[in-house]
Amino acid sequence: MISAVVLATRRAQRIGEPEFFLPLNGKPALQWLLESALASVLGEIVGVFDDLKFARRQINLVDDKLFWLVNSAERGQSATVITGLWAIHPKSDGVMFLDGDQPFIRKDLIDALIEKFYESSALIVAPSFDGKTRSPILFHRELFPELLKLTGDRRERLLLRGRKKFTALVQWKEELSFVRLKDYQDRERVREWV
Repeated sequence: MISAVVLATRRAQRIGEPEFFLPLNGKPALQWLLESALASVLGEIVGVFDDLKFARRQINLVDDKLFWLVNSAERGQSATVITGLWAIHPKSDGVMFLDGDQPFIRKDLIDALIEKFYESSALIVAPSFDGKTRSPILFHRELFPELLKLTGDRRERLLLRGRKKFTALVQWKEELSFVRLKDYQDRERVREWV
């Protein structure tokens, strides 16, 4: 089983509200990502939020695969990674970190990463677009101890450094999957794609 941790604790300072909840085609942006994750072959999805009450008011999803947690981003982004990692099933084969500000990650991409994970002996699986490694990133359980050692604003991407030979990439041709919503301008820019 592969678990996912949805990282949704950073706040968009420019607009005064979390970018994860910007309205996008009638739904909060994060709901698009959660619906794709729930439709995928992921075994469980753990969402980590700054304000759990606010998140539950914004997103009306109930599923046996979806768990909600609260964590303060004030302790650094790595604390969010660690909170989510401690919450996943102890027998999970790996963990995929999904950034909450990427609402256009679709089921097909999630499933392709999981398929590559099980077909290869890679410790890390990530998509590649336009010659660059992108998010989401899937880590084998062997790397959990290293993920648990992250501190401050150090993120899971740091584990990619120096591990090229242990990393499998999935070439992806759809740019939209990697667009991040940081503010209302980003939301308006992507309206033509959705």
